[in-house]
Amino acid sequence: MALSTNKTILRLKGHELVQPGEDRRVELGVFEVLLPCRKYDVSYKVAVLGQVSPSLEFLLRLVKSAPGLGEDDIAAFFGYTRSETAYVLAEAEAPGYIERRNGRIWLSIAGDDLFLPGESTPLIYSVEDRRRSVGFDFLSIAPQHPRSLDQVELNLPEFRLDESNGAGSIAERIPDRFRRFFLELADKKDREQFERRDLYSIDQDRISACERFLVPVRITTHAAASNPAAAEIDLSGWRPENEVADRPQIEGASAVFVEELNTNGNSLGASTAYEHLISFAPAFLDDFITRTGLSINRYWRESVSRAGEVRADRKTIPLIGSMYLQENAKRLLSVVDYGLRDLENWPTEIISIAPQVQGWGATVFQREMLTLLRQKVSRTNPNEEQAEIKTVCLFSGKPPRYVEKSFDETRMTDTAVYPAAWEMLLIPGVAAAALVHAPIGSSTGYPVPLGLASFDPAVVKRAEESLADRIDRFRPMRTN
Repeated sequence: MALSTNKTILRLKGHELVQPGEDRRVELGVFEVLLPCRKYDVSYKVAVLGQVSPSLEFLLRLVKSAPGLGEDDIAAFFGYTRSETAYVLAEAEAPGYIERRNGRIWLSIAGDDLFLPGESTPLIYSVEDRRRSVGFDFLSIAPQHPRSLDQVELNLPEFRLDESNGAGSIAERIPDRFRRFFLELADKKDREQFERRDLYSIDQDRISACERFLVPVRITTHAAASNPAAAEIDLSGWRPENEVADRPQIEGASAVFVEELNTNGNSLGASTAYEHLISFAPAFLDDFITRTGLSINRYWRESVSRAGEVRADRKTIPLIGSMYLQENAKRLLSVVDYGLRDLENWPTEIISIAPQVQGWGATVFQREMLTLLRQKVSRTNPNEEQAEIKTVCLFSGKPPRYVEKSFDETRMTDTAVYPAAWEMLLIPGVAAAALVHAPIGSSTGYPVPLGLASFDPAVVKRAEESLADRIDRFRPMRTN
């Protein structure tokens, strides 16, 4: 595992699937992982530099360049009357910037200190007290802003913490990290005038730990088309590149999270899952079927090069990556649009068969995609009295809480009903999509989602028949 400036690349040995000139970066998945954080109350002081008034500035600059002038000399230089001269001198005397000796005017130590090195203009220097509540994460000890989380987000997986990152040791590091990120942490007033303000000091004895909170970190996975089993992480969906670079520990933890998704295709029953895919759309996959089954590498290459949009005369399209990726969600909505044309019997459920791969559904994007699909079907239904369509997840074993919270209903089974690599989304009578999650070009690696989506009635019917033979093995678990 090698860590680069803006991403971590997990390299695995595999076969070259495309020619170098044809290589491209392919988006495969998106995950959100919770980052533990805590608020700290910090007392500190800000050094503020401010300009003096024009009349006082002229006086101080004159006295600095020609010390020991008399009042009459100053009045003559500026063309002031006696009363105007007295006013300006009083303005300088009140804060102690000048002193009188033998009837002449000199800069005091305080007045001389107003002229900072490299500055020709006198500047007022003062110290102001501040106290703020700021959040820091437990991995990189970098600023994090809390926000409210919904039920899906609250149940997402969390980054593992190093035992050495206890609350006590983190609190001890807050002053140094506060200084490091002062510009990011400063309040709006200080940020707007940052060139005239600086952090003066932090009161170590007045730092107090407050409540803990969680922040979701969005991790997008990509792969080179020539080596899809080797995942690359991208955190740009969470923070800008320069801010990610300031948080290398989070980047490293994200790399570990993705690396732990790696699996063996045989253990997932990938061969059987690809047979299911062929049985759904034999005509569409005919060019890629050999005597031993689906030519996965060829289908991958073809899908990468022509993963286009659905049309009336293109009822089935290849699908690469998670269904809830933004581009795939658009494709699925388009597929459903076509499938809803001339529909007579409206479905009551959107059914999803979950693959048994780690991290599946660990993102709010899945719930958002399901919501869009449900709204699209419901808006098209002419029967306004019909109940809203329900989203149902079929899961082998006990599903993670974030999966439960993404669906209206979860049904589970203790037996192996489908291959672990198999995922299917079915809107009866409308559309179907299926993906096989398995390494491509290598026996072990990132489980690349590869499959198809279709509104072809023949494909949809086969999906329905496949589900009808197995759905009774799933029992309702809970309704959210």
